[in-house]
Amino acid sequence: MHRNFVALTEKNVSRSSIWERLANKKLSDFIEKAVLNFTFHLQKKALSGLSWLSGFNDVLLFDASPVRLPKGLSEKYPGNRKNHSPACFKLSALFSLSTRSAKWIQLSPQKQHDSKFLPDLNELIGSLFLFDLGYFSHSFLNELNKIGVWFVCRLKANSLPVITQVVKGVAKRHIGKPLNKEINLRGPIVEIFGKFNLPGKKSIELRLIGFRFPNTKEYRWYITNLPETMMLAEWIYPVYRLRWQIELFFKSIKSMLNADQITTENENIALATCYSSILSSLIADSVIIEQAIILAKIEIKSITVQRVMQVYSLISHNLAQCLLRKNITGRCVQKGIEILQQLLVCPNRNHRPTSLEYVVMLNTE
Repeated sequence: MHRNFVALTEKNVSRSSIWERLANKKLSDFIEKAVLNFTFHLQKKALSGLSWLSGFNDVLLFDASPVRLPKGLSEKYPGNRKNHSPACFKLSALFSLSTRSAKWIQLSPQKQHDSKFLPDLNELIGSLFLFDLGYFSHSFLNELNKIGVWFVCRLKANSLPVITQVVKGVAKRHIGKPLNKEINLRGPIVEIFGKFNLPGKKSIELRLIGFRFPNTKEYRWYITNLPETMMLAEWIYPVYRLRWQIELFFKSIKSMLNADQITTENENIALATCYSSILSSLIADSVIIEQAIILAKIEIKSITVQRVMQVYSLISHNLAQCLLRKNITGRCVQKGIEILQQLLVCPNRNHRPTSLEYVVMLNTE
């Protein structure tokens, strides 16, 4: 870090001076505010033209991932595993598929439950919301459904909805029974409606789709409030697989941007390092994807998060120089993206489309 700072600024600053500035709480607060207030300037809506997905305001993916810290921070940021990772940040993020970047970010101690850290649900209205089992609860599903958020998620094993309607794959004599292993299921895809109990003797009816996996011969169940007119049962599993994009986002921040290599036990430096990695990711997505769409005319459905970070890591030095000159649209960055634009697209996409490309093609099959 000291070497790169001196090379970029051409100022001879001692290592102790750099660490002193990094340890200043004002810096970590400033970078946190920059992350939270970052806005995107893509020149066209990325979901427009993506077939039936353009009917949603956005496709939003939500999850959390641990960022390991030195043991000395375990009291302030306790981790879930005392031997392996006694201290951890929990990085919660709402990932927008339209901009290929995080729309909402929060850092917290890992030991606190995932469901305590949620974005403003009103911001999700009209969007397709994909999340995993860590946030599953009947009350949460009911709240999303009530305010007009479309969602797809996995069914928790200990949740036993009562079958209220049968579409296919189950005999109608099972209506009124709980969905358990005693129910005989038929076919590769099962579709039913189930009643979920809520506090106060209330309930909610939701659509359930089960997919039988050939290797295990077992069914994996998904819940949605989307009607068949908006999403066929066969589309549910491929659509839910889009959630993997947020896992790639976490991986790119922690591996390529070094957020998971925090060695200091100073809280302010740890926060500044982590938020800097996140801010780098936001800048990379905003600048690189915009240039790729405008200059190279690359379709955004062909670009993955990891490939954006790969290109960013190769042009980061030039981008830093542009930032120091307060010229973020500098020709040096544009030229770098033009040279590296082929890296943004997977070379195997003609034989193996990306998850988003596959979902876009669903209604043409």
